[in-house]
Amino acid sequence: MLDGIKLSDKTYEDLFAEAVERIPALTGEWTNFNSSDPGITILQNLSAFTLAQRDSIDEVTDAVRLRLLALLGFEPKGCRAAEVYISPSGAGAGALRPLLELPPGAKLMAEDVCFEADGPVVLSDWGALRLLSETGAGIRDITYVGEGPGSVGAAVFGEPPQAGAAFYLLFERLPAELKELLLEVRVMNDEARNPFDGESLPVAQVRWEVFAKEGWEAVHAEDGTYGFLQSGRIRFALPAGACERTTLGGMAGYALRCVLEQEAYDVTPRVHSVRANLFRAVQKDTRVCRVVCPGRVEIVLRNRIARGGYIAVYGDEEGRGAYRAYTQAPPQPPDPASGRTERPGRHYITWEAEDGIHIRFDRKRFGYAPTRGGASVCVVCAEAESAEHLLLGQVMGYENQVIPLTSFHRILPESFLLLVCREDADGVGVYTFETPGGKGLGYRVLGNPDRIEITNPDGYEGATLYIAACAVTEGARGNIRAANAFLLAPLPGEEPAVLEGFTNMLPAEGGRAQDTIEALRRRFLADLRSPQVAVTVEDYEQIVRETPGLLIHKVRATAEPGSGVVRIAVKPYGEGEKPGLSGFYSDHIRQRLERYRLIGTQIEILPPAYVPIDVRASVYVRESKEAARREIEAWIKAALDGVNGEAPFGAQISYNALYHGIEALPCVEALYDFSITPQDAKHAQADGPDILLRADALSCAGEIRLEMM
Repeated sequence: MLDGIKLSDKTYEDLFAEAVERIPALTGEWTNFNSSDPGITILQNLSAFTLAQRDSIDEVTDAVRLRLLALLGFEPKGCRAAEVYISPSGAGAGALRPLLELPPGAKLMAEDVCFEADGPVVLSDWGALRLLSETGAGIRDITYVGEGPGSVGAAVFGEPPQAGAAFYLLFERLPAELKELLLEVRVMNDEARNPFDGESLPVAQVRWEVFAKEGWEAVHAEDGTYGFLQSGRIRFALPAGACERTTLGGMAGYALRCVLEQEAYDVTPRVHSVRANLFRAVQKDTRVCRVVCPGRVEIVLRNRIARGGYIAVYGDEEGRGAYRAYTQAPPQPPDPASGRTERPGRHYITWEAEDGIHIRFDRKRFGYAPTRGGASVCVVCAEAESAEHLLLGQVMGYENQVIPLTSFHRILPESFLLLVCREDADGVGVYTFETPGGKGLGYRVLGNPDRIEITNPDGYEGATLYIAACAVTEGARGNIRAANAFLLAPLPGEEPAVLEGFTNMLPAEGGRAQDTIEALRRRFLADLRSPQVAVTVEDYEQIVRETPGLLIHKVRATAEPGSGVVRIAVKPYGEGEKPGLSGFYSDHIRQRLERYRLIGTQIEILPPAYVPIDVRASVYVRESKEAARREIEAWIKAALDGVNGEAPFGAQISYNALYHGIEALPCVEALYDFSITPQDAKHAQADGPDILLRADALSCAGEIRLEMM
């Protein structure tokens, strides 16, 4: 239904021919089947009408698809901007840079992708940041262990991790007014880990503390790394003014401590780097913005768009949210009688200074001025190329009026604002600012293509619409990789300035484009295919493979007909030659499967059984026997590697594939007396010359005996 209805593939000629063929069965009096016969003409018209009616029914419009998907709970997702945290790169986790100040709306360019600082940015000078690890062997400095392109990371809780071990962050300085601390942590080898869902039990339990006046004091931490299992951010609420300096490992500073309380790590947590001096940037490019100011004699605009573009000033003279347009006072020759140079009117005087654009109101000179206080002055600022596209047109008075926004692409709905102009009884324009879905003019912002749709025009018939705020985004393209260098976008006429030493340690995330009908349909179909109840063995495998927070490498589910028992073999990624399945993994997987299994189904979680395969052969070689032996052994180990390779549980080890694979090696002349034998007869059996592994078994190389000739 979402793709279309196909009632019939018959053409007009097919329909007409079928009608004519039925005439003799209905009457013997109709004998003239030529086009000149009036009856045939009627049949031709009816056939054409039937075809048109069928095509109309066949057509499923986008509006119909949207309504059908909405009934199923699928609404289009709007355009969304990516976000990223930018920090000083420095040399190592320490060496943070000195103060940095960026004005509101500062634009930062990562190549051709624009980000904007989320509010005014002021970064403090923290000084050096040291990373320390405390295990049974004492405290050691691991600050620079994780740095470098070939780094394997610093094992923050020792190797292997030990319950009771601690990881310290030691700051040289700490801003006195600091109440919240945000850290960004990059860990090693977290790419294969399933995302955490917020409800799952973490693999490790840690406790965060800060050194305060009374010693170590617990602090609340929102840990996006889940105990250093994945890269992410950690946010702390610090006790105001209670942090004290301490000395650790011969170094003094302000200390945070992470204590490992419960150890159930699947891999050793390794930290590559930590950043503390962060500011948030959003991937958007603001073309038009509204600046709200309290009414006073003089206001100062520090917005970057105001400095290089167009401004329009509106003042509320009664404090009721209805604004009047103010214009810049024009230069005039003096009045010979009075010597006055100004005419009464809604005017302001403006000039540009080092600290911004100054706007001054003077009721005494011009007769009009906004009220004092509140939000009685609004200034619409637009980039020069956008200023000529602010006028959208008029409200016609009917529902679902669509106004295209042809000059702006990929608009962020939450950034959009309309300026609506209506005339008062004296014919003077009165302006109000209307948000999408607000209480006044009802409208919404839509994408693909960008447009606004007026849903409730009551009371606004004939009003003129202008854009008062608008920002665009790159959508998913804004999810840039890690380690970008950022340039500060200059004002018109200025040269670009490099924010030297500033970068994003983690990728940007969250950016997406407006859903198309096709994207929405694909999302529905993907959800339809996702198991809501585990019925087939494939359902069980998919559910286990996607268990939040775990490193799942291979899964194989099997069911005994009529027994109601499902056996699931699971191999995690892990350290060591042959990773096993911990009790934590088994419990966590079982807990997840309880939500999906059918009543009466029993579940058995099985660890992987590794079956060594012995290989024996006599080989005639073309070159050095030792070099050939090394090459052949390496190929056999790779071919039989079900631990790290792609071979699934229960694979069939093919005699012919191994034989011909060795025979095809450049160093091999001929191969004789070739045999393969499993060491574990319980988990493998002969299948002719081949070996068939049990459903919970993986192969690996056993004893390799090569007689070189």
